[in-house]
Amino acid sequence: MSLYGSTVLLPQYLQVWMGYSATNAGMVLSPGALVFVCLMPIIGRLLSRYDARYLIAFGFSVLTIALYHMSRTLYPGIDFSTAVWMRIYVTTGLAFLFVPINTVVYAGVAPSKNNAVAGIVNLSRNMGGDIGIALVTTLIARRAQVHQEHIATAVAGSAQTFAARLSGIAQAFERAGMSSVQATKSAYAAIYRQVIQQAQTLAYLDTLFVFACFAALMVPLVLLTKSAQGRAAASH
Repeated sequence: MSLYGSTVLLPQYLQVWMGYSATNAGMVLSPGALVFVCLMPIIGRLLSRYDARYLIAFGFSVLTIALYHMSRTLYPGIDFSTAVWMRIYVTTGLAFLFVPINTVVYAGVAPSKNNAVAGIVNLSRNMGGDIGIALVTTLIARRAQVHQEHIATAVAGSAQTFAARLSGIAQAFERAGMSSVQATKSAYAAIYRQVIQQAQTLAYLDTLFVFACFAALMVPLVLLTKSAQGRAAASH
């Protein structure tokens, strides 16, 4: 669940709240995908030398650090390179998960049951993806409402600061050729958009932190499972 939820957060934020086009968002994701592909043969060699559980635990540890780092770094003004590196950090952790997890899943399974195992794995992957994306959407919506209420309360509590900000924006619109009434309406709309953007950003940060906690919980759980070698030996 944490795998699939974490993969959609950054591109979603870039497109919805930072105005990235699909092409630019793809450019942010591409270096991470390249790193993922380059790590595959290295991880394949490591699997022949180390227990798959340790590689999975390492992958979840990297993913935890990457998501926590993102929850402390993401903001509406991040530059392109920062977004690229955040994606690379996440995909580095993911690279240490997919192949080792498949190795552990098939360990000790008779060849005649491989198709059944593949079906269960695909079902679990699809369900995990659906649950992760649904959880992301729900958390962002709920936390955005909470933060919007807090920000609106803070804005209302500083009436003089709000009035000065509103007046400054309205005057800027008037200088651009708007009437006084239209400029005031546009100023209110501009401030409201800023409140929404800040609330959504804080909601994304909260969601990233939650998924970082999910990933961290997986580290000890993975180490408690039986090793692939042990399972293979027990099946014979």
